[in-house]
Amino acid sequence: MAGLRAIWALAVKDLRLLARDRGALFLTFAWPLILACFFGALGPGFGALTGGESGGQGEGGQGEGSQGAMVVGFVDERADARSEALAEALDAHPRVRLEARTLAEAREAVREGAAPAYVQVHAASDDTSDTSEGLGVRVVVDPRRASEAELLESAVELAAWRSGGRAAPLTLSREVLAGPEGAAAGDPSHARPPSPYAVTFPQGIIWAVLACAATFALSLVNERLRGTLQRLAVAPLRRYEILAGKGLACLLAITAMQVVLMAVAVLGFGVRPQSWGLLTMALGCTSLGFVGVMTLLAAIGRKTASAAGMAWAILMAMAMLGGGMLPLFMMPPWLQAVAWASPVAWGLRAIEGAVWRGAGLVEVAGPCLALLGLGALCMALGSRIVREL
Repeated sequence: MAGLRAIWALAVKDLRLLARDRGALFLTFAWPLILACFFGALGPGFGALTGGESGGQGEGGQGEGSQGAMVVGFVDERADARSEALAEALDAHPRVRLEARTLAEAREAVREGAAPAYVQVHAASDDTSDTSEGLGVRVVVDPRRASEAELLESAVELAAWRSGGRAAPLTLSREVLAGPEGAAAGDPSHARPPSPYAVTFPQGIIWAVLACAATFALSLVNERLRGTLQRLAVAPLRRYEILAGKGLACLLAITAMQVVLMAVAVLGFGVRPQSWGLLTMALGCTSLGFVGVMTLLAAIGRKTASAAGMAWAILMAMAMLGGGMLPLFMMPPWLQAVAWASPVAWGLRAIEGAVWRGAGLVEVAGPCLALLGLGALCMALGSRIVREL
């Protein structure tokens, strides 16, 4: 009990110091909230789609696609010469590559983020054999990849014109995939696509986590330079208790910011997570993983200036690679593969899966276990701080 009280006292001390530092307090609590609200207000321009956009087509979509051809599923329920001609013309587009899939396979690929969208050609009406009957095409998209959706819609319209001209009128609609197949029938909230804030607030949470990790890593370096750690070392405290107190303070700050961001998202912007249990697990594992990263950053930083620059350089690199700054679909294929080496990508994958992707326990557990493993490894490496006192 004495050890737990000591750890708690050290954590409270660090939180009080954070509250007195207005700059760190703004960076840790206010700035992530501003980012989430600002980019959410941009709406479709930042990669999220709202329900009122069905059937729209953006200007200049050709310039916003991914690097190289994007691979999209093609579900042909019509299975006649006209749908085959459409598929051939669409596959000839330099920025689109089709893969024939069943409806279930195509929806699962989009929901998991493996594909930006799929194209579904509806079956012809049974009560007519009129060859002038229009093609009914639906484009179902990942809400984080609006630019590719605009490009794909333009490509579908061009392919329909090339394959049939005016003799084959096109009826094109868009749907945002917000959850697993069949979810809309069970819960009305799943029938609506996620708002832009459902997409941007997970990124705001990640930025809050990164800010807390950098702030507490720098505070540990400051205490080392000022002799605070040396004074704690001669106190009746075990070495691990000193590090645990710092880690607990960082964990509490991250948790508080996560709660604030989710409260604003739910109460202020109507975001409705699809699984509160999985969201709690994802947020907790993300917090623990980056608490370990914080201790390692503090361990390799010796001076305040160098530690601050190095910590933010490492964290910014994680954010850029993992989708915290630059959406993954805008990266070249080789960089998309490298992105999954970043813990930011793991955290975003887990949080988004619980908020709007409709992921199951198995899908969220993988990134969570990776974050816990990273946190344990970094904590073990960072513990040398107190051993060298």
